Amino acid sequence: MSSINYTTRTEGQTKIYTIIWTVPNFINILDNKTTREFRTEKSKDLTADLQDLRFQLKMQFLGHDNDIIEIHYLSPNPVFLKSVLNMCLKRFEERSIIIKEYHTIQANKWQYLATLFKRDIASYDGRDIYLLTDGSLRLKFQFIVSNDIKVDRSHVPEAELSNDFQNLLSNGLFSDVMMKSGEGTEYKVHKAVLASRSAVLKAHFEHNTTECITNIVESPLESEVLNEVLTFIYSDKAPKVDEIPEKLLAAADYYQLSRLKNLCEEALHKKLTVENAIETLQLADLHSANTLKQLTLEFIKDGQAKLITNTEGWAKVKSVELIKRIYEYIMADDVEDIK
Repeated sequence: MSSINYTTRTEGQTKIYTIIWTVPNFINILDNKTTREFRTEKSKDLTADLQDLRFQLKMQFLGHDNDIIEIHYLSPNPVFLKSVLNMCLKRFEERSIIIKEYHTIQANKWQYLATLFKRDIASYDGRDIYLLTDGSLRLKFQFIVSNDIKVDRSHVPEAELSNDFQNLLSNGLFSDVMMKSGEGTEYKVHKAVLASRSAVLKAHFEHNTTECITNIVESPLESEVLNEVLTFIYSDKAPKVDEIPEKLLAAADYYQLSRLKNLCEEALHKKLTVENAIETLQLADLHSANTLKQLTLEFIKDGQAKLITNTEGWAKVKSVELIKRIYEYIMADDVEDIK
């Protein structure tokens, strides 16, 4: 049985998670040709500051004689991280195997980290240095998780195209159509830009429609939301996505802006709590936000169901279909993606 040791420390906006994975009798595992995969088990003894991020690790053995060992890891949350793998050697030494610089990791997706070779680990001539004296293999993982997505990118200039298009929206230069919010706020915009970004807006200008004749597009969105939608259409940015994700999700669904919809789903997933889980699930269902729906159901299933049934949101549920779906998901042995 392998053992896992977790530690963590915080440096500014960065959390450093150190995981030491010790696998005893590793040669025997390599020689057992029926073993094709070896995983860590979910720990039940994590400290409070580790509850928000529990990495899982696995080895995959490839080749007829387990000649190649691939190392993978999985994060339960989407994170921006730098990953480091060291091999713990004899005489308290360590050897760096791989360092991967900061990049975004999807939640619940196995990520490849490194490859080891049996010939290096099991030399059988007394020269192997990768195994400890007792024959165990010890790997030291460091997952450096940052909330500052600009880390190590100061040398990369910001793209100008996005800013140039945003300026085009701000100054209204060469605009050929007017877009009005639900309160009547007017925005000078451009048919070509709107049509290239949204199939719904494109349809306004393709046929003999009122908008095509008057060059005025009436939007049902309130000014704050429409301004954010137009900002996204022109610049691919959504500055207020963390402030008004519910409203923007509805707007993104209405105008078929898939990337904005994904950003809203991610923002709502980050805000997911026991108290708002039912409302979030209903919102995801209403706007066909399938990723958010799946993540919310997983959140409910992961030990939260009893708590959620005591919330105000649960008390207000009127949809028998929604209750049935939650029940079936929790009780299912093999969970399939929600369609």
